[in-house]
Amino acid sequence: LHPRNHGDTVIFNDPQALANQLILGDNLEVLRTLPTESIDLIYIDPPFFSGRNYNVIWGDTNEVRSFYDIWEGGIDSYLVWLNARFWEMRRVLKKTGSVYVHCDWHASHYIKCEMDKIFGYENFRNEVVWYYRRWNVASTMFARNHDVILFYTKLAKGYTFNNQYIPKSEKSSGQGQAWKSVFDDEGKRHSVLLEEPTKGVPMPDTWEISMINPIGRERIGYPTQKPEALLERIIKASSNEGDVVADFFCGGGTTLAVAQKLKRRFVGCDSSRVAISVTIDRLVKVGEEMSGVKSNLAVKEEERQFALALNDATINEKVPNIEVSYLGVYPSEKFASISQDDFCGFVLTCYGASRNTAEGKTHGFRPPGQSEPILVGPSNPNESISGEEVKAFFDEIKARLEPNKFVSAKIIGWRFSLQIVAYLKLLEEYIAKHALPLTCELIPLDSRAFRARILARSQDADETEEFLRFSKAPVIGDIRAKKISGLEYEFEAVDAFSTNEDGWLVNCQWDFDYQEGRFAANKDYVLSREKVRDKKRGEIFKAILKARHAFGNPGEYTVACRVQDNLAGESIFSKKVKI
Repeated sequence: LHPRNHGDTVIFNDPQALANQLILGDNLEVLRTLPTESIDLIYIDPPFFSGRNYNVIWGDTNEVRSFYDIWEGGIDSYLVWLNARFWEMRRVLKKTGSVYVHCDWHASHYIKCEMDKIFGYENFRNEVVWYYRRWNVASTMFARNHDVILFYTKLAKGYTFNNQYIPKSEKSSGQGQAWKSVFDDEGKRHSVLLEEPTKGVPMPDTWEISMINPIGRERIGYPTQKPEALLERIIKASSNEGDVVADFFCGGGTTLAVAQKLKRRFVGCDSSRVAISVTIDRLVKVGEEMSGVKSNLAVKEEERQFALALNDATINEKVPNIEVSYLGVYPSEKFASISQDDFCGFVLTCYGASRNTAEGKTHGFRPPGQSEPILVGPSNPNESISGEEVKAFFDEIKARLEPNKFVSAKIIGWRFSLQIVAYLKLLEEYIAKHALPLTCELIPLDSRAFRARILARSQDADETEEFLRFSKAPVIGDIRAKKISGLEYEFEAVDAFSTNEDGWLVNCQWDFDYQEGRFAANKDYVLSREKVRDKKRGEIFKAILKARHAFGNPGEYTVACRVQDNLAGESIFSKKVKI
């Protein structure tokens, strides 16, 4: 269910290399699309079994519903949910591969038992304890200052592992230099101080790594963000340059960003559009710093590239492109750029139909036989199928009608004009008048009738209730600018709203020096939202549509606002402003 060319490419300076992958979608469905034994290292930080509200980070409906399903059945439901993913992770992991699962005291013991069953007790390598300092208060028990990371390999032997070392203190004997044991002529052993520095002490399974500084450069601002130093240690230990690192709960993209810096390839996915947007921004900044090329996020047919004037020649490293794709949740505006043939193939596959290989107006048939002919509308969501196409379709069907052989014709499309609706009404009257064994039905793509087909064939129909959704882009009417003082201005996205049914804006990002094709969220406005209590929905995130910024110099700037809604819709609005 990956429509061809439905997505974006972030272009850097190594287009010949296999592109890195970032996917918006349910991780179980994403895992099922990956080839067997294709991943070298998996790190995941799944939601801890600590309570539903705590784990809702981004506010998307997909995320909220997923967590509700996890917690609803208690620990048993949580483990079943995890196990389905563990089995797929084991399948995609190479024989030399490793998997690290980040958890805490709530369920680490339960998770280890399940991983022993799936990955094998004999393939358990370490229970890594990540210790971090934080402000502790007096309590009736010891302070909880650590997480657990369970480390398993695919096989007991032959897996990738690069020893890591903790540097020796310069205060220790040898001043940080290496010692070597030698034997003299009498056979006595002596320790000799060498000139080269020591590698240090082999790393134990207890790691003291600080949490992210509240004003640290890498901080994004969501509660479960992990420090890059933690992921760097894991990636260096269990992979080599060029290996594929995967994170199927990628969140804000820490694993992927570190993998990119360490010259590994990556596959990442998340069910949240906000998380994917945050991750893209982060990866683009890393890629630009490494390559010296200013990236462009564009549909594949419009690939463009901009040279970034950097004087530091050491920055020009080869950086593969990033393919951004969608699985199960599809931004409808992306379909405007794909071919009609690819669109027909996608729609027919979703509907459980096969292509019509013969000449004619009919695009496909749903089994059995040819009792359900299908006509597919234009790929562009803003276009309706023409009356001429519909008439030719039904003329073809009528010419093939046989007595006592019922035909149920379907027209599937984004929208249907009043002309089409009126034509079908006349056609129904004609069918009734002549007692033809024929019915006709208009099926909008974003309808229960269309979704019912794929859910009926899904392995997890209950779990994937939110699977196969087409999201519409939100609307931003204008950007209003107001001078505060000097070069400081306040901006507001006005007349901004979600166009999806039961949708609302959950996040707002700002770029105060926007370059066409490259939105770079200002670090203070990566996550701009607030928690509010809604009578119908309970506690939800709502976007804050105002922002302030102090410019460095007067001049003309292009200010851009990017918003996401709770149903995976996203849009950008930009405006030139004189400062």
